[in-house]
Amino acid sequence: MSTMASPGNLTRQLAAVADALGPVLAPVDQRRQLVDLCALLRMATAAASVSIARVDGDDLYYEAADGTGAANVTGMRLASNRGIAGYVARTGQSLVVDEVLADPRFARDVAERVGFLPTSLLVVPVVDGDDTVLGVVSVLDRGSGTGDPLALASAAGHVAAPLLALSATLGRLGPLLVRALGDAVTAGEVTLGPALHRLAADLDEPDDATLEFAALLADVRLLPPATRQAIGRVVRETVQLASPRRRW
Repeated sequence: MSTMASPGNLTRQLAAVADALGPVLAPVDQRRQLVDLCALLRMATAAASVSIARVDGDDLYYEAADGTGAANVTGMRLASNRGIAGYVARTGQSLVVDEVLADPRFARDVAERVGFLPTSLLVVPVVDGDDTVLGVVSVLDRGSGTGDPLALASAAGHVAAPLLALSATLGRLGPLLVRALGDAVTAGEVTLGPALHRLAADLDEPDDATLEFAALLADVRLLPPATRQAIGRVVRETVQLASPRRRW
């Protein structure tokens, strides 16, 4: 059997690792959860529209929305130095603006492109445990809902935080896997694991840990079926013991 690297074989390994990582990193459809979260917050605040955006470099990427203009908002990118949402993302400060058209921070051209000009806007930051801003939750034209809209939006931000962190991780993982594939082909290797380990060693947290896990998955896939099944059972039991009880 030839020991030359086969791009086709390595591509199949890459696909297998990506498939294995999917259920581990995303046990549920996080985007669907974000959309549902937008819908719940919109109903609770009697708002015209609710959206959730993730900080992606110098941009805000709108992961999910519900209500007026949702189809045009989802997938939109907005420079984080523009708009009221961008201001909240930069400063980490919640804002309640009841006359948005008079606010100089309001990106009117973006609203016109979406097809909806709100009169009021409530925006809260989504932060992680280190107080890093991961994104923002925006409530447009809130009405008389069932509770304090600022408190409700903040609670939604807490729920959205791990989902946005997961989206960011998955967004970074794809290019890293392709980069490892190219490295393996260049090195003439027939397996993907060594390239993944090398790349993980060159990365900073949290990407190094994620890619190292991908490398371990690649190594595990080369083991006999019975060994893979035994490792799978140990991993599942460890995750169940280490994971806190999920709360919505």
